[in-house]
Amino acid sequence: MATLETNDDGTLRLPPELIGGARPHAKFELEVSGGMLLLRPADKDQPFWRRATVQQRAEAFLRWVDTPRPPTPELADESLRRGNLYD
Repeated sequence: MATLETNDDGTLRLPPELIGGARPHAKFELEVSGGMLLLRPADKDQPFWRRATVQQRAEAFLRWVDTPRPPTPELADESLRRGNLYD
């Protein structure tokens, strides 16, 4: 088990051999889970919600809200009655 220590300015440096021989400038996502720090490689192929900032996700949501909805058939009031939901 390795012991890690911060330097004078508070930076925590991990030797490459501890993180699978990562290339220089490799990016990792940091997650805190159950009192542990998890480092995952930050892939460019990750889904939008995983790589986007909170602001980017909010803007994308607002764009989605403003998109026109496709036409849908009207439902008769009778079809929404509890007794008819399972027919």
